[in-house]
Amino acid sequence: MDRIRDFIVATRFLNTHIGSNQMIDQIRIVLTHGVIGTLFLSVFLTVNAFGSGETIYNEKCALCHDKPTDPKVPHRRTMAQYYQSRVLDTLTVGRMAPFTQGLSGDQIQEVVEYVTQRVPDPDEAERLFRCTDASVNADPVIAHWGVDERNTRYQPNSSIDASNVGSLKLKWAFDVPESRTMRGYPAVSEDTIFLPNTTGKLYALNRETGCVKWFFDAEAEIRTAAHLFEIDGMPVVSVGLSSNELAVVNAKDGSLVHRENVAIFQQSMLTGSQRAYDGHLYVPLSAIDVALAMNPVYPCCIGHGGVHAVSLDDWSIRWTAHTTEDAKPTYKNDLGVQMQGPSGAPVWTTPAIDAKRNQLYIGTGENTSSPATHTSDAIIAYDLTTGAEKWIFQGTENDAFNMACGRRMGPNCPKERGPDFDFGASPVLTTTSAGVDLVLAGQKSGDVWALNPDNGGLVWHNRLSPGSALGGVHWGITVIGDVLIVPIADPEFVDGANPGVFALDIKTGELIWSHKAERGCEFSGLRRAISMTEWPSCPWHYAFSAAPAATNDVAFAGSLDGRVFAFSVTDGEVVWLYDTKQEFEGTNGTDAHGGSIDNPGIAIAGNQVMVLSGYDMFGQMPGNVLLMFEVPQPTQKSFDEQAEGE
Repeated sequence: MDRIRDFIVATRFLNTHIGSNQMIDQIRIVLTHGVIGTLFLSVFLTVNAFGSGETIYNEKCALCHDKPTDPKVPHRRTMAQYYQSRVLDTLTVGRMAPFTQGLSGDQIQEVVEYVTQRVPDPDEAERLFRCTDASVNADPVIAHWGVDERNTRYQPNSSIDASNVGSLKLKWAFDVPESRTMRGYPAVSEDTIFLPNTTGKLYALNRETGCVKWFFDAEAEIRTAAHLFEIDGMPVVSVGLSSNELAVVNAKDGSLVHRENVAIFQQSMLTGSQRAYDGHLYVPLSAIDVALAMNPVYPCCIGHGGVHAVSLDDWSIRWTAHTTEDAKPTYKNDLGVQMQGPSGAPVWTTPAIDAKRNQLYIGTGENTSSPATHTSDAIIAYDLTTGAEKWIFQGTENDAFNMACGRRMGPNCPKERGPDFDFGASPVLTTTSAGVDLVLAGQKSGDVWALNPDNGGLVWHNRLSPGSALGGVHWGITVIGDVLIVPIADPEFVDGANPGVFALDIKTGELIWSHKAERGCEFSGLRRAISMTEWPSCPWHYAFSAAPAATNDVAFAGSLDGRVFAFSVTDGEVVWLYDTKQEFEGTNGTDAHGGSIDNPGIAIAGNQVMVLSGYDMFGQMPGNVLLMFEVPQPTQKSFDEQAEGE
């Protein structure tokens, strides 16, 4: 009788205050299975009946954010440093949007204002260090994230080598307004840096001075690297937005050329960089179900990864490759909510292009619901013309995982409870000195794979570490001749953790040299994730997660404690080291501070090295600076000076 009474009361409340048939059906299922009382009130009700942003936060958010157990969940203190636009974006079009269903726009804004008081500077544009000459030479030096179409991240157009890298000096620091995370890898032309940022701004910076030529405001978080290419002779820059839109702007002046939503599902997300080739723009798609599954009444999961081939003639989608079949109802979780699958296998990576075989290579992540598929944690080759699947190599089988699988095990965790061993690092196509083509791929499992590009067959394999959800090979690798540079991001709490930088022979996979990551200080107190200090003197994180870059005989890698290293490719000797975890005098005259170096890492062009410092996800140190280093160019002596010397 009590259950019937509760059911009637709850249904009346839902019909009065929510009006969402889907949510009402889910609550009815929950009540039918006997889950009532406190659990019902605190977790499953949307909160129209509650008033203030504080009350809504306490009911909907505090459980996860006041005492986070998952490193991917930011602490309340961390979110208080975000700008309101970032929090609003997350709650309305980002990964937390399903948790705000049923809330009005005013209520969401109240939550935002309770979480953070930080707002953008209305005079930002006026305070930027603007160039007197805003002309742009758009000839590319770094066209995209992979540097070349094979994703080697090797820069052939540089004078920097192991003999002169030690003379690198800081030239200028660009302090990005409003930012705390330097996520977007820049595209670079002969005289301009096209810098995307999570604040939604794409800046065109003068390489010599750091002044701003123009900026484009996307009014949504920019999630991808910048890509510089041409359309009918017009240089353009493309970026992917949190709103699932592709934005393309004129590289000369920042004016909008094209903007279009390219999502496959509502749960789609843009993460990997686009790649222009032969009249098409190849757009990889990831998905946010991995986070949405934390909501116990979310019918997990529907979204999956894919790749669009977009025509640059008319912006039509010529083909779409899907990484799984469409999801279908599978089983009901412990709360009686209908589960769906297969799902997941998101494409976090930037495609590599194989012109010789007319193929495109991508890496995929884990499935986000049962059943697991053979396309998750895989390297997949597609036909560039048709999108037909050519071959699949799977690194880890039965990896179905989502963020409900944390310490507070939720009902949406898949039956497989996989290890979350994505291919988050983009595949690389390369050729050995013996003329053998290989596809190289690093995985969060700590595995490095060399594959035959003709059929996906395994050539060699080397496991460098046990890996973890935030360990192993996280964001990328780089190739210099016959040497593969591999950063390993294992956190120290992983049993057998082996963080560092490793050099492998691409012909055999054998280890050439290694550099063990070390904290170098005595850590004490709480972890950075729950520390009151944003830039502790001895940071918790110190492994190598960012994608490396290379030129000539030197490789650059950034660490999570804010240091950037240059290694001799020959023997692994550290030939240059710089700690970016410090304050800088920025070109815009605002607060500038370096932090963790993650994701995009380092860009090399000519005699310049660009370091993006600051990454506040996963409990790491925030920052807002692009640091421009330069090797001084030798000056030619005048005739009189030469004569005097003689």
